[in-house]
Amino acid sequence: MTYPELPFLPYDGTGGHAGSEASRLRAEAEADDGTLADRQALILDYLEGVGAGGATWATTGQALNLHHGQVSGALSNLHQAGAVFMLRKRNNRSHPYVHVKYRSFYTDAEVHDSPKTTKAGQRRVRLEELVAACRDGLVSGFDSERIAGIVKALDELA
Repeated sequence: MTYPELPFLPYDGTGGHAGSEASRLRAEAEADDGTLADRQALILDYLEGVGAGGATWATTGQALNLHHGQVSGALSNLHQAGAVFMLRKRNNRSHPYVHVKYRSFYTDAEVHDSPKTTKAGQRRVRLEELVAACRDGLVSGFDSERIAGIVKALDELA
């Protein structure tokens, strides 16, 4: 199966990184040189092959010789992109991921179609909204309602 939209790059044009300079540079290089796209395609092909039961990050990593960071990062990105979904049931304390082509085998109550947003992710979204409101205010002016909204958003982030 081909995936013309690979790689999925939800984090500033990368597949994500741990926050250090070395991690960011590695993530950028993997996005640029095709490593990330190849890894995501490999994982999608694997999940398609294992069928409707899916596979955990551990079994996927073991089968594809990928370490935890590589496989879990790719699975998270693929989940966010809608290419895979996660079962609510656990297998060896981990949720199996399933290729999206098998989604019709499950009810909504059995799956997580979208990844859970972490507190850090929620904070990032709020910061992006706040920056957008400030940019808009610079162009069209800051009235008391807009300033009150920005102050409220800052209070929520504190």
